[in-house]
Amino acid sequence: KGFYDGKGWPRVMKLKDWPQTKTFKENLPRHSEEFLCSLPLKQYTHPCDGPLNLAVKLPEDCLKPDMGPKTYVAYGFPQELGRGDSVTKLHCDMSDAVNVLTHICEVPIKDEQKPNIDELKEKHAKQDLKELFSSVSDYKEKMEILEKTCEEEVKNLATDGGALWDIFRREDVPKLEEYLKSHHTEFRHFHCSPVSQVVHPIHDQCFYLTRYHIMKLKEEYGIEPWTFVQKLGDAILIPVGCPHQVRNLKSCTKVALDFVSPENISECFRLTKEYRLLPPNHHSKEDKLQIKKMVIFAIDKALKDLDPIEKKSSEAKEKPKRATKRKTKH
Repeated sequence: KGFYDGKGWPRVMKLKDWPQTKTFKENLPRHSEEFLCSLPLKQYTHPCDGPLNLAVKLPEDCLKPDMGPKTYVAYGFPQELGRGDSVTKLHCDMSDAVNVLTHICEVPIKDEQKPNIDELKEKHAKQDLKELFSSVSDYKEKMEILEKTCEEEVKNLATDGGALWDIFRREDVPKLEEYLKSHHTEFRHFHCSPVSQVVHPIHDQCFYLTRYHIMKLKEEYGIEPWTFVQKLGDAILIPVGCPHQVRNLKSCTKVALDFVSPENISECFRLTKEYRLLPPNHHSKEDKLQIKKMVIFAIDKALKDLDPIEKKSSEAKEKPKRATKRKTKH
């Protein structure tokens, strides 16, 4: 049904990275099986049996990174409000990822709320013009054009469209970072305060590029993202190292899962080096993936599989472990 604050502005509520304690399978066993069955390219994405998923190669007694699945539930609105939008800000995942849209529900804005929203949007626009865009001469004209364009796009959206994605190419990251550094004062973050400092334009996760900024990015640097609408049941594959952002057009439930493909190991290494250079107190500093350990175990497993003698001995070692587990259950 949607909630509104005292001024009539839509409230956006989110639940992210659920569950945080037990596994997804322990909490929702039936949903977990349905999700795994729906995965595309299972040889890469399956978290247990994917032969090309390097995360599967870690032994049972080894401390493993949390690769999911994780659930994300949030409200969403078709119009780009500018403030309080239901967004996942620009960021890079530590590995490859697959994101499946499992449920959508439209939150209609009541007729009596529309005048309040329009009035607040106009007030916010004036405040932005004064605080953020005072040096931009044609800001107002461009925003009017964009608003008309966005309204037409919203009308043309399919009824089953749930989320708007923008994914950038790896090759465009240097230009994207340069744009964000030079325009960071034109963005707002916590409590709608302007972004005053940038440690890393992408890993800080404090930017969401509106249609205005995407247009400016193309004008100044000649780059633009792949922009598309995720529909109900769609699975989006995001390669590691590709910055991306998402805005919910409707209330959505998404389930995401990380995996490590052999083709993208070098990019995982590059990101690990980037994380290491971040300040000690940065939230992205920790090496959660531990790609080096993963590669070592993957090579070890491959060599054993290629050697018939090694393969038989490793299988013989695994059989007593499985038998012990079965006895423990009874």
